Amino acid sequence: MTIPSRDAPERLSGSESADRRLLLSFMEIASATAGAEDFDSLLETLSKALGRLFPVDGAALGLLEEDSVVVRQVASGGERREPERLPASRSHLLGWVIGTTRPLWRNDIRTELRFVEGVAPDGMRSDMVIPLRARGQIMGAFRVSCRRSHAFDPDDFAVLQRCADLTAVAVETQRLLLATKRLAELDGVTGVYNHRHFLTLLAQEIERARRVGRPLSLLMIDIDNFKRFNDTYGHQTGDEVLRHVAQATGRALRRSDAVARYGGEEFAAVLQDAPPQDASAVGEKIRAEIEKSILELPGVGRPLHITVSVGVATFPDDAHNPADLVAIADRGLYQAKHTGRNRVCHFFFDAPVS
Repeated sequence: MTIPSRDAPERLSGSESADRRLLLSFMEIASATAGAEDFDSLLETLSKALGRLFPVDGAALGLLEEDSVVVRQVASGGERREPERLPASRSHLLGWVIGTTRPLWRNDIRTELRFVEGVAPDGMRSDMVIPLRARGQIMGAFRVSCRRSHAFDPDDFAVLQRCADLTAVAVETQRLLLATKRLAELDGVTGVYNHRHFLTLLAQEIERARRVGRPLSLLMIDIDNFKRFNDTYGHQTGDEVLRHVAQATGRALRRSDAVARYGGEEFAAVLQDAPPQDASAVGEKIRAEIEKSILELPGVGRPLHITVSVGVATFPDDAHNPADLVAIADRGLYQAKHTGRNRVCHFFFDAPVS
């Protein structure tokens, strides 16, 4: 599905034709709540529906997430951009609309001086932005834009505002669907990704790394002597140890990285754009953080000292597919375990495993 071309559609002629087009667009927006697979697909559908009413060359959606606004954009021809994270402030367009809860219509973006930062330049000259509310609370903002200046008129602005509630329902429905899907991707004990989603994610990230020509690294992380925690203190304490390691690992990673429970007491971390030396440094950071962070639990007579062993492997240096990358990282983990534990090892084929 692509966004309509930059050419302005034929202007509405007559109230009957206008009402018919508006109703059709409302129906398409409503269907988007069930048919879209992700926010980018939803943006494309919304853009196509609104493109029946006025010229649309691009669309953007900014959603509040804690203290940030996460911005997604699509442009004509189906071009998608990586999401951007901006502060939840009025220093940029979407943040201003969210903060003031007021719609905004700009005829010539080039003359705009009020915003000190914004999303990546997209070549647009005109835009209209509306706030989105769900259950009475502001949730984000939606923008449509055109490459021509003075592309919109007051009727267009009024129509977009009439679409606000329906658009908000579509966005909120998509957010709930994604939240439900995410729950299915998480490990029930630790809250990080589960084994099944890890395999999917690793395959996707390797393909992405292959496409952009950048390295990707994998860390395999195993809790040393984990069995003694279960045997000595019980499985509930063992679960707390698992959660402790998962959280410590997550804190050591960048936002673009991911951690998953691989199985049992073993975790995996996928590091984007990370050559071997950087990955080993991250592994050491995780190892040191866990070693120094003492776990104290009610009902346990003494603080628990936890250590981990870490194996490192990098695409494409060590392997060219997910299975081989996991195997090489596991060899590094095996080497770390059998050379004293509580260490990070990057397995080399010419290095003997003791």
